[in-house]
Amino acid sequence: MERSRDMLDGDAAFLLLATDDETELEVRATTGLPSARQRFARVPVDTGSGRYGTARMPAVHEDLAAVPGAVPLLDGTGMRSVVTVPLKVEGRLTGSLGVAAEGSGRYSNEEALRLQFAADRIALAVESARLGELERLRRGSLSFLVEASDLLAGTLDRDQTLALMAQMTVPTLATWCAVYTIADTASEPYLSYVLHEDEERIDGLKELLGRIEPPEPVPTPGARIWPAPARAAHEAALEASVRSLDDEPHHLGSGISSTLTTAASVGGETVVLPLVARNRVIGMLVLGKPSEDHFRQENLELAEDLSRRAALALDNSRLYSERMAISQSLQRSLLPPELPEVPGVEVEVIYRAAGEGNEVGGDFYDLFSIPDGAYGFAIGDVCGTGPEAAAVTGLARHALRLLAREGYSGPAVLERLNNAILDEGERSRFLTLLYGELRPQQDGGALLKVVCAGHPLPLRLRQDGSVQPAAEPQPLLGVMDDLELYEQTVRLEPGDVLLCVTDGITERREGSRMLGDDGLAEVLRGCTGLTAGAVASRVMRAVERFAADSPSDDMAILTMRVPEPQRN
Repeated sequence: MERSRDMLDGDAAFLLLATDDETELEVRATTGLPSARQRFARVPVDTGSGRYGTARMPAVHEDLAAVPGAVPLLDGTGMRSVVTVPLKVEGRLTGSLGVAAEGSGRYSNEEALRLQFAADRIALAVESARLGELERLRRGSLSFLVEASDLLAGTLDRDQTLALMAQMTVPTLATWCAVYTIADTASEPYLSYVLHEDEERIDGLKELLGRIEPPEPVPTPGARIWPAPARAAHEAALEASVRSLDDEPHHLGSGISSTLTTAASVGGETVVLPLVARNRVIGMLVLGKPSEDHFRQENLELAEDLSRRAALALDNSRLYSERMAISQSLQRSLLPPELPEVPGVEVEVIYRAAGEGNEVGGDFYDLFSIPDGAYGFAIGDVCGTGPEAAAVTGLARHALRLLAREGYSGPAVLERLNNAILDEGERSRFLTLLYGELRPQQDGGALLKVVCAGHPLPLRLRQDGSVQPAAEPQPLLGVMDDLELYEQTVRLEPGDVLLCVTDGITERREGSRMLGDDGLAEVLRGCTGLTAGAVASRVMRAVERFAADSPSDDMAILTMRVPEPQRN
C-alpha cells in the first residue's frame, strides 16, 4: 500500500478486503489519513450514498467535492482526487486498493492502469494471507468457545457467571463490557456488571452508563449498534471541558481529567447482543471500543456465539439460586425458629446441613413446652432427602407438638405418628426418632421420660466421667403397623449431661474407620464439667476432625445439662 502511494506520488493510500459474500469491504490498512479510526469498518459494495459503487472496476475521481460519498473512507479527510482499483482472484472481488491526493485533478486513466497492474500482482498474495488469517481466527474462536463453555458450565453462582461473561470478552473481544439483566418480563433492564480493561476506569464507566437509559431488550439475534454511550461520552467530555475553563483555566483537575479519559475510552463503537434463554430475553451483553474504533465482524460473530452460551448459563444460575432459596426456606421452616428457656437446665443445639444448597429433608430437632411445666424434646432423621423426605420431616415435627400438647404420653405420641407416616403411602419414609419429656425438679435435678425409636441411643455423662446409654433401642417408625413402644425414665443429677445426636455424627467415616457409638462415648468422657454449649461444640469439632472430607450427611447435636449449684 505504501509503495503504491509512493508510486503515484499520493498523499494517502488505503487497502480494503472483501467479505466472503463480496457484499462489503472492510478497511484493513491506511496510510496518510488523519487516523486509523476506520480500521475494520465496513462499507457496502453496491451503489448509493455512502456505498463503494466503483469497487468492482478501476475508477478515477478528479474531484471528490463534485461526487460526495463516492469513496466513503475519504469523507472529511481533505482528499480531493483518488484512484481506486479492484483486487481480484479468478474473477472474484477480494479487495480494493486506492491512492488519494489533496489536490484535485491529480490522476488519470494512466495512473489507474499502473495501479491496477500492481494490484493484480499482489491480489493472490493478499487473498492467501487473508484466508490464512481467517483460518487462524476460526481455530482460535473454536478454542475460545470451548474454554468459555467449560468455564460457564463450571459454576451455578449468578455473580460468578456475570463476572466470567465480562472477563471472557475483555480484552479479547472488546475494550469494555457491561451486562444488563432482566428479572422478569415486567422488570426494567438493570446494570449488573461492568468491566474495563483499565480497572481505574470501571467506576467512571459505571457512572457514565448510569446516566443513560439501558438498551431496549430486543430478542432479535445478532449485534446491533447502540449509539447512546458514545453520545453520553461526548456530552460528558464537553461538560468536563467547560468546567476546566471555568474553574481551572490552566490545568485539569483530577476529576475532570478522569471524566475526559473515561469518555475517550467509551466514545467508540458500542454494540448490544441480547441474552436469550428459553425463549425469553433475560439481559443484554454490551461491548464497547475506545474512540473511533470499530469491531471486526469475526469478533461480533464470536461474541454472538458466546452470548448464547452465557445466556443459558446465566438462566441456569438463576434457576439454581431460586431452587436453593426455596430449599433453604423450606429447611428453615422444618426447624424451630428458637428454643425456649428451660428453668434449671442448660440446652444447646448444633445443626449442620450437608450438601451443596443444603437439600431439604434429613435431620431435624425440636424443643417445646407441654402441659404441667414440662418440655417435649425430639431429634430425628428421615430416610432420604428432597421433597418426599421434607414432607415426612414437616409431618413429624408438627405432629409431635400437636400430640404432645394434647397430653399424650411418649409411646402414644410415636405410635400415632407412625400411623400418620404409613398413611402417606408411596411418599412415606423411614424415620428414626428420639422423643422425650423433660421435667425440671425442685431439688435441682431433671426427670426425663425417653422413647428411642430406631435412633442412635442418647448418652448420659455423669460427674465422675462415666458414660452410659440413657435408653434402650426400639423399632423405627414408618415400617410396620401396631407398634408397641415404651418409655424409660432417666434422672439427671446436677452436673449430668444428656447427649443426643443423629447418625451423621456416629457414622462419620475416614476410609474404613467410623466414629461409631464407642468413639462418640470416648469424646463425651472428656467433657466432664463443661457447659451444654461447650459439650456440643467439642463433639462437633471432634467429628469434623475425624475425617478430612466434607460431611456427606446432615448432623444434629442436642445437649442438655443440669448445672451444679453455685457455692458461696
